[in-house]
This record gives sequence, structure tokens and C-alpha cells, in this order.
Amino acid sequence: MYTNEILQDIRKQLKIRLLGFGLPILTLIVLMLVSFFVRWPEAVTVILTVASFGSAVFIYSMLISPLLAYKKHIQHALNGRTRQNTGSFLHMEEESVWRDGVQFYPFMISVGDKKEEGNHRLFYMDANFPRPEWKEDDLITLTSYDNRVTAWEYAKE
Repeated sequence: MYTNEILQDIRKQLKIRLLGFGLPILTLIVLMLVSFFVRWPEAVTVILTVASFGSAVFIYSMLISPLLAYKKHIQHALNGRTRQNTGSFLHMEEESVWRDGVQFYPFMISVGDKKEEGNHRLFYMDANFPRPEWKEDDLITLTSYDNRVTAWEYAKE
């Protein structure tokens, strides 16, 4: 599922966003600092201060932070410690959830007797990829770090 090309693409997007939005914000901050020393009217300094810090917080939280979280997720998927679990698919939720700034679809597999809840395992599938067409009781092998799926295949019975 994950490749180094995806990671490189995320890094490229991050660089573009940092340059594209960082330079205008940096310009606002420089103007704000100039307004302190040149003694522009107080209202101009206040407007520049609010505009620079408000836009910096907004851009970071809406455009930079999610990309950083996804980059971290992909790095863990590619280089982190992984494990494999084989079990029968139970169900996948229709609604996605956010975990550590990344959107996932939660789903359950059973690694033993389906009737015993102690055998149920919760995993998360990246919502940026197409949802698998698994049917109930399909036997699948998952490669995951933590409980985030990095690869999957149908298990050999």
C-alpha cells in the first residue's frame, strides 16, 4: 500500500505549502516589526499583528499539521516495527475516524472463535486508499504497525 514515492510526494506537497503560505506570513510579520520601529499608527500595528498570527495559526492547523501527521504515519508504515495477524473479517465501519491527525476506517477481525470477543482485534485502514471489498468471514492477513494496516492480502487457508 505504501511506497517511498508516496512519502516523497507528501514531502514535496509539504515544501510547496510551507513556501507558498510561509512567505506571505513572513511578509506580514516583517511589516509588523517594521511598524514597531517606524512608529506607524497603533491600529496598523494591531491589524498586522492579528493578521500575521491569526493566519499563521489557521494555515498551520488547516494545511500544514494534517500533512505532517500523514507524513509521520507513512514513515511509521514504511520504517516502523510491523507485525502480521491473520483472521476472519467481521465488519468495517461506514464512517471514518481521526487518529493522530489521520483519517481511518475502523474494522474488526477475529483471530479465533468469532463468538468470543477476546479474539476480536480492532484495526484501522487508511481512508485515503479505496476500501477493500472484503466479505464477512474472508480470511485475511494484515501487516500493521500498532493497529494501523500497512498491507494486506487474502490468507491461504
